[in-house]
Amino acid sequence: MATLLVAGLAAQAVTPPLAHWSLDEQTGSATAEARSGRRDPVHYVFNHARYKPDSAPQWRSSTNCIHQGCLLFDGYSTDVTAPALTTAQLEQGFTLSAWVAPHAFEWGDGGHYSAFLSQFDGEAKQGFSFGVYRFGTWGIQLGFGNAIVDVRVMQQKLPRDTWSHVAASYDPARHLVALFLNGERVVNVAAPTDGAFSMPDRPLTIGRHTQPETVGGVFQLNTFLGLMDEVRISAQPSEPAMLAQQVAADLAPHGGSAPRPAPAALTIAASTFDGDRDRPQYHLIPDAGWMNEPHAPFYYRGQYHLFFQKNPFGPFWHQIHWGHWVSRDLVHWRELPIALTPEDDGLAPDAIWSGSASYAADGTPVLFFTAGNDAARPNQRTGMATPHDLDDTDLVRWDKYPTPVTLQQEGMGRYGEFRDAFVFRDGAKQRWFQLVGSALPGGSGTALVYESSDLRHWAPRGPLFSIDVKQHAGFDRTWELPVLLPVGRGADGRERHVFLTDVHGQAYYWIGVFDPATARFTPDVAAPRVFDVGQGHFSGPSGFVDPATGRTIVFSIAQGERSLQAEWDAGWAHNGGLPVTLALGSDGDLRLAPISELASLRRQPLLDLRDTSVAEAAAALEKLHGDTLEIELELAPGTAAGRRGVSVRVAPGQAEHTDLYVDTARQRLEIDRSRTSTKQPYGVQGGAFDLGAEHLRLRLFLDRSMVEAYVNERKSLTSRAYPARPDADGLALLAAPGDRIVSLKVWAMDTTTKRN
Repeated sequence: MATLLVAGLAAQAVTPPLAHWSLDEQTGSATAEARSGRRDPVHYVFNHARYKPDSAPQWRSSTNCIHQGCLLFDGYSTDVTAPALTTAQLEQGFTLSAWVAPHAFEWGDGGHYSAFLSQFDGEAKQGFSFGVYRFGTWGIQLGFGNAIVDVRVMQQKLPRDTWSHVAASYDPARHLVALFLNGERVVNVAAPTDGAFSMPDRPLTIGRHTQPETVGGVFQLNTFLGLMDEVRISAQPSEPAMLAQQVAADLAPHGGSAPRPAPAALTIAASTFDGDRDRPQYHLIPDAGWMNEPHAPFYYRGQYHLFFQKNPFGPFWHQIHWGHWVSRDLVHWRELPIALTPEDDGLAPDAIWSGSASYAADGTPVLFFTAGNDAARPNQRTGMATPHDLDDTDLVRWDKYPTPVTLQQEGMGRYGEFRDAFVFRDGAKQRWFQLVGSALPGGSGTALVYESSDLRHWAPRGPLFSIDVKQHAGFDRTWELPVLLPVGRGADGRERHVFLTDVHGQAYYWIGVFDPATARFTPDVAAPRVFDVGQGHFSGPSGFVDPATGRTIVFSIAQGERSLQAEWDAGWAHNGGLPVTLALGSDGDLRLAPISELASLRRQPLLDLRDTSVAEAAAALEKLHGDTLEIELELAPGTAAGRRGVSVRVAPGQAEHTDLYVDTARQRLEIDRSRTSTKQPYGVQGGAFDLGAEHLRLRLFLDRSMVEAYVNERKSLTSRAYPARPDADGLALLAAPGDRIVSLKVWAMDTTTKRN
């Protein structure tokens, strides 16, 4: 057997391990344990998929791995279980080791590690849990019956997306616990002498803590996210020379250096979800996992950038980072590496919550985010970040300004409610305004206003405006995600702005006048108006004035309306709504429409009728099928009152169908989902809408579970449809006697929106 000299000492011979998982399979849902020949199960959400065809765990090829293959643990559903190790097997001590390339770091719920290897019982104080903790710190917990010892490496943190060899050793004869990084000992501490190490009667787990914390009883935390390879357990303690020899042997095929995993090897491809009949195809959506509001749009060197709230550990709310997309046309998007992540920097160790983007005086893009720091009071502050390399048109890397740029002071809003900064520049002067969501003590929500001449130092200007909560119940809540954007000149010639905010998951707006001199907004109408009548499916508004076209554009999150279990089974949660342009109508209210670039998604016309009867149009529509469509209807209503619109996701015999319509009898825009699924009634959602003497002009975008409609450019309705039947892909017309079809067009949509 080969030997290696380390620090002038002959290396120990490497003893055959007690257990060894090479993770070389590259296929299937089991992995071989080399010593026993046993096949241990690899648990993964799509081994037995609920919403798509089954698919294997995320195996990776040799070019990204230490040996012939490796396994990507997805952070929530992937782990390997093996039979329990016994106390007798480890009575002479042990060494645990693995090659790991973490992609992100968990919050550390329960004080637990995101385990590489775990067989642990916290109550009995038995066993071990070896893994990574917050910010890349790592270590091992050992149970000695009367105490739990936690040995942790705080300085030599594990890097993201890079291979590291980690090892933990326990020597009972010398009562020593040691930790090793890339073959070098980095920690060596004394273990208790008054307790006895023993193993619990629990399975051994690779990739997850034995006793993880949970979210909603569904999602298990303390789970590793990243690549893992060459997992070994030896029934003896180790010295540096022994581990250095093992590291050298593992790296010999790579010339002595660990390979650099490709970015695609560390993330889950969108193609993983092929065949999911609920997952939107042409709407903005991350490659995998959970998202919330898109925010901080800006344009730079020919590309649009948009960020979003991202949990890289799975399709649930926790451990918030900033995801990042780029596009050349606001339609076809490409996801980039995570832009901002919680770090042990004293600024935002606990979360990177929502914010916005602006430009410095020299045109450099600047991000503003809510810096979550639970050790501070309040735990919400405004942080700032700038591009690391302005010559990189993708702007992948961002540098945080080391201290908060805005702190809430006592007397400024409801103390402790201070988030979602929206920054914009006053074009007339070298100054910027910042709006921060908050509320007034004893009053309504509001946006607190700050002013700056350099983006780093901000002076408070007071609340933007407030309303009478006695007249408007529920608006005493914090007004989250404040947005203020120009929409045109009113009848009096003055510039109008729209103020958008999210109140308890529902987007509202006011039209009014913003005065930069006083930093106050005066709404034309005091009452808040609902932006989208889908009753909370459209939320989390953000927006900007597109410098390339001058348009005011708004983005949103389309909520998923599914249970935690359904989102666990799906592997994704939520998507963005279509980008919408805003303008001021002659009546002083908003006009909204999907951006014109969306026409590029029209693949081919399936139907194009003009000036025809309801019967002819209905017959033609019923021949069509699809779940990724755009439908454009103009209908001249007769004198009879009733429902006018379109049914989508229609199953044979109307066993399932989802109806979207204007009810002229009740003056409502609604979606009726009481027959959407034979398994679950979803009810009716909608809001007030008076068609008046106008023709009905409906644009409806159907994208698997997404139903998004725009009526007469005056109101939108965003909702979801989850049919139970796979043949629920038909269409039908809703009309009243005496109606006339002015035009009816249907297009199949291009679903390759990830290209750019």
